[in-house]
Amino acid sequence: MKIKMKRLSGKYLPLFISLAVILSGCQTAASTKEATATSKNDEQVTPGGELTFALSIALTNGILDPHRTSSPQNSRIMRSIFDSLIVELPDHTFKPWLATSWEISPDQKSYTFTLRQDVLFHDGTPFNAEAVKFNFERINTVEAPGVAKNNIGPFQSVEVLDPYKVRINFTKPFAPFLRNLSSENLGIVSPEAVKKYGDKFYNNPVGTGPFKFVKLTEGTEYVLQKNPAYNWAPANAKHQGPAYLDKLVFKVITEEATRVGVLQSGDVKAADIIPPPNMAAIKADPRFQVQEAELLNYNAAIHINNTKAPWDNVKLREALRLSLDIDKIVKTVYLGTFPRAWSSISPSIFGYDPSLEKKWKSDPAQAGQILDDLGWKKGADGIRVKDGKRLTVDMIDFYANRERRMDVMAIVQNQWKQAGIELKISSLSVGAYTERSNSGDYDIWIGSQYGADPDVYRVVNKNSRFKDPELDTLLDAGYAELDDAKRKDIYQKVQNLLFDKAYTIPIYVFPYSVASVKELKGLPFDAHGFPLFYDAWLKK
Repeated sequence: MKIKMKRLSGKYLPLFISLAVILSGCQTAASTKEATATSKNDEQVTPGGELTFALSIALTNGILDPHRTSSPQNSRIMRSIFDSLIVELPDHTFKPWLATSWEISPDQKSYTFTLRQDVLFHDGTPFNAEAVKFNFERINTVEAPGVAKNNIGPFQSVEVLDPYKVRINFTKPFAPFLRNLSSENLGIVSPEAVKKYGDKFYNNPVGTGPFKFVKLTEGTEYVLQKNPAYNWAPANAKHQGPAYLDKLVFKVITEEATRVGVLQSGDVKAADIIPPPNMAAIKADPRFQVQEAELLNYNAAIHINNTKAPWDNVKLREALRLSLDIDKIVKTVYLGTFPRAWSSISPSIFGYDPSLEKKWKSDPAQAGQILDDLGWKKGADGIRVKDGKRLTVDMIDFYANRERRMDVMAIVQNQWKQAGIELKISSLSVGAYTERSNSGDYDIWIGSQYGADPDVYRVVNKNSRFKDPELDTLLDAGYAELDDAKRKDIYQKVQNLLFDKAYTIPIYVFPYSVASVKELKGLPFDAHGFPLFYDAWLKK
């Protein structure tokens, strides 16, 4: 594929795509049939059938509106319903989807998109520049809990230049935009459906995707069916035309043993997030296959409140880290199925710094020496004391044991106790957690954050209350820098700053796993770590 390039503000930016790419979405029926006859490995594709899929986590508030939720679990369904203007590839480049080409203005504040002219929403209404305008103006009014508004940053306005050309304007350069634009949270919704359903659109989603929403039993089951008109798959798809599967049925089964059991019994054909104790048995069973993808994530990490004494002392924070054997913790809890984290972002995210790997190791003796030097001496019960105050770490949590994080913290608690550090965990309601988090009334919390771009640091920085002007300056620079090489350098400096100042202790990288019957073929993951059901099919 050839892309015509134009030099703008020191960067090469794609303006036009070749005729071959444009025509790929406008094939004749004969060429479409030929394109779908075989899979990538030359197996004969057998279209049709129903895929039942067990989801491990309940959808947050049952929302199927991409602009109003930031939950990855919701996105695993929404990705099949809603298309994006562009698609991100695993090498972090961008290719056409609903937009055929785009241009960035010399001042890097405006993006002009030329759109496909053959796309229909599931309700039969046309996709065009007015629809894009409606979407961005809607996103700009949507408040939390969704991340869509945050994902358009310094949005200013959107202009319809002609029926299939639209310009999106920002008040200042916004480097994360294209990566955010490729995510499902900026997926394109039907304006007419939003007007029809109003606040109930989240339970009546209408997009342009390869599957249409049919019905739901909230919190239990979500049913989609093939969109027979679909012929505008993204540039990385393996075929054009409608999806191979006739129906997708997502069943929410949060209890681990039950989820594994329904897969083994044949009640579902696929299930996600296989528990570590069951992974080896599933992989050894000749009936099943396991696929894994690394989610684009700010890794699960312990975040230390550096605005609260005594944790405003970097040496004390370093002692917390040196007291822990992260390798042992991760291997014990996840049985070798999760890799340990070295950086605060996963290796799949743009800007990851591999130089942090193996940069430090557990050293309880050194941690003890630091604590002694700081005046924290072990008392009669083994917990360190200074000026009559015990060295206690107060942790707040509301996730319960999501991804076995409380199992992690149980081992952390024991390892810190050996070092003379007391860990107290307060399990709170969401409201109480939010109140204490906002007020800074805590010492640590453990968590992760899904994000398509390293700008996810801004969200975590806000939640973690890190008080550091140097960090703020770097994050502001990364927000505005469109040169990939310079931007990568900025975020590597961010990762090293977080390490050097011991603001966080990364624990594990989350591998999203899907176990399925071996008859399921062609189920890839996108660059964000979500399964793509468009190319999937069931061998008969």
